[in-house]
Amino acid sequence: MYWKSWQTRRLWAACLSIMVILLSVVWLVWPSNQPDSSSIVNPIRVLTNTVVHNLENEHADLLLADAPIRRQLTSWSQETGIGLKVVFPDGTMIYDSDDSSVRHIHPRFELDYTLRISDSEPSYYHLAFPLLDAGSKSFVGYAQFAVPASAVAAAFPSSDLPLYVPWALLSLALLTLLYLFFSIKRRVQRDWVQPVAGLKPYAEAILKGNYEQRAEWTSDNEVGELYAVFDLMREEIRNLHMQQAAHSQSHKELISNLSHDLKTPLATIKAYIDAIREGICPDLPSVMAYLEVVHANTSKMTVLVDDLLLHALRDLEQIAVHPIEQYSAPTLEPILRAMAHYIRTMGVRCQEPSAIPNVLVVIDAIRIEQVLSNLVTNALKHTEPGDTIRLSVEEHSETSCLQIIVSDTGSGISPQDMPFIFDRYYQGSVSQRTASQPTERHGVGLGLSICKYIMEAHGGTISFHSQQQQGTAFYLTLPLS
Repeated sequence: MYWKSWQTRRLWAACLSIMVILLSVVWLVWPSNQPDSSSIVNPIRVLTNTVVHNLENEHADLLLADAPIRRQLTSWSQETGIGLKVVFPDGTMIYDSDDSSVRHIHPRFELDYTLRISDSEPSYYHLAFPLLDAGSKSFVGYAQFAVPASAVAAAFPSSDLPLYVPWALLSLALLTLLYLFFSIKRRVQRDWVQPVAGLKPYAEAILKGNYEQRAEWTSDNEVGELYAVFDLMREEIRNLHMQQAAHSQSHKELISNLSHDLKTPLATIKAYIDAIREGICPDLPSVMAYLEVVHANTSKMTVLVDDLLLHALRDLEQIAVHPIEQYSAPTLEPILRAMAHYIRTMGVRCQEPSAIPNVLVVIDAIRIEQVLSNLVTNALKHTEPGDTIRLSVEEHSETSCLQIIVSDTGSGISPQDMPFIFDRYYQGSVSQRTASQPTERHGVGLGLSICKYIMEAHGGTISFHSQQQQGTAFYLTLPLS
């Protein structure tokens, strides 16, 4: 289960519990169980209605000390606990349930025309009602009642039962919050803290170079996704480590191959120069023949050093490619003419382009010449005297590009070499020039990799098509300006 859905339900439960707690506290604190004044007056009227009715009928008898009405009022007051005072309009008190003596009061200040509750314990409600003569309906006096609060409360529904409700809700809400607290704590500890701590040995294994120890988690939640991403990171680090190891190994092989490839022409040059110095060559033609060998081996060394320099610059991303907008015909014509001359000097026929489309392209002539020189050199490795190398330039208006093609009728590229010819350090099998010559290595497998880099820096592409014993064609594509 995902944490978001799980914690959402707990969050709603916590919010509901907090709301219940607040409502319960308000219920307990709010004086809602105390009736208001208007609701208290009515129960007092009910409790005193009979007495008021009797007083209105027999108020005159109260002047007699032994009148039955006085005995009835005293008996009623003792039974109900309600105090009674009867006062004439002039303030003469003719009856007092607490004191039988008659005295005079000031009705305006000493009677309670509105409901008043005393501060004594137990508390009493004090309220005065006017008395009207039953026959004439004239005002004859006041009846001041002191009603115990307990007697009034008995007239209202009991509030004991509702008080249990807020306390029960408050307790239930507090228990729910306590459960949620421990539930979240247990969930975080079990599903987050422990799994994250479980990643420690896997991270330590990666630090120690052990990239084969997989981090797995079976739960389909955020932790499972974390473990999956962590394992992807481990796999990526493993691949990068393998690539770095392969790169390091390739560098070592490069140094080894370069040392071997430079050692042979250097030894040859030294041997021929020593022969010339010792006077082994009897005449000028012999010296020139020796110098031709020295020149050829020097050219091989130049190719090796140039490739190595470009490789180093590429690793540092410092191969300077500065394409500028210029017309293709005047730019490419001298380059292709020089290439054709070089091909013919190697004993291979060359077919030059009959016409070069004169269009605007963004091109670095020096780097493009470098690419063409590399392709021509590779073509010469796969051809023999009598074969043909064709140089052509075509405009493709539908794709808005200029295409330079270098093709030959040589031995072609073997199928097993085709996927790797643009990889650095890769050296495919070189066909034998003649049956009597052994197969030689020329370069250290950097040329086509650098060509691809230069073409991509132009925003173009390099591709090829080859069939064994039928030849190879390389296609350089440059976008039109």
